[in-house]
Amino acid sequence: MEHRSSPRTKTVLKAEIRYNDGLMRVPCLLRDISETGARLELGGDIALPDQFDLYIEKKHQTHHAVIKRRSSRDIGVEFEDAAAKSEADDPGLPERMDKLEADVAELKRAVAEIAEAVRRQV
Repeated sequence: MEHRSSPRTKTVLKAEIRYNDGLMRVPCLLRDISETGARLELGGDIALPDQFDLYIEKKHQTHHAVIKRRSSRDIGVEFEDAAAKSEADDPGLPERMDKLEADVAELKRAVAEIAEAVRRQV
């Protein structure tokens, strides 16, 4: 029975566990992820602190993670910053928003022109 607060997505992404102000770095694989946490696969039985930063290379994201479950090569983490979303999480968001706003403005102008043309014909 699933007890998680958000659904998991299976994946295989490179990630890096960072602690001691980034001085210590441990490569890992992100095996599944949700908005609130992830499952990580390690290269072996590695001693880690209970909390660390998890950098996900392909997404250019860093989450502060807390270990909730451990086995020799597998750890489950919860993201402490799960509610914190920002444009930094999606670097293309501002450009897409600007384009959508321009598209909406263009559509409004087209609707206004059509409405004016209809009024002239009536």
